[in-house]
Amino acid sequence: MHITRSLIALSLVLVATTAQASPPDREGAYAYGSIGKSHGTWKLPAAEVAAGAKRKHSASGNSYSLGGGYRFGPFLAAEASIDNMYGRQFVGVTSRSFNVGGVALLPIGEHLELFGKVAVGRSQQTFTPRDETGLKRTRQNTFATTPSVGANVHLTDSLSLRAEYIIPMSVNKKVQQAAGVEKMRLNSWNVGMSYAF
Repeated sequence: MHITRSLIALSLVLVATTAQASPPDREGAYAYGSIGKSHGTWKLPAAEVAAGAKRKHSASGNSYSLGGGYRFGPFLAAEASIDNMYGRQFVGVTSRSFNVGGVALLPIGEHLELFGKVAVGRSQQTFTPRDETGLKRTRQNTFATTPSVGANVHLTDSLSLRAEYIIPMSVNKKVQQAAGVEKMRLNSWNVGMSYAF
């Protein structure tokens, strides 16, 4: 409930601030790179958990994104990116995707803007077992939608700080089964730099 109230309050502040803002006329091509942390959550099958033991688990790993895009003005852009989430802590599961999508931007003054992105593309998720388990590597490619939200802080006309949160996405069923888990989801939070040409 506290989170809901905080989000509503933040939304009202952003709307009030944006109403008075005069967004700069930014347009053209840009490239970005970012690194950060990925997070995985999963549930073990009930049959494999001892009585009283917890079924839900989570762990952190690493992530990075490389991409580029084109701004059509202060409010709209198109992007293409490679997004990678990995960590041996995720019971050997990694995720890599190549995405193309649209970005809606919300300028707040001259230097700060929020954005939301909906991208679609090819996602490749892989389960790599530890050597001693005797299990085989499993990989599955799918066409997936990857939503994200973030912010840009413009330091100069060309250089910006970029932060992006990739909203949790489900791991493919074939990969989950190979890893011996169910309902596994991955997300990431990356911070990096963007350069406009």
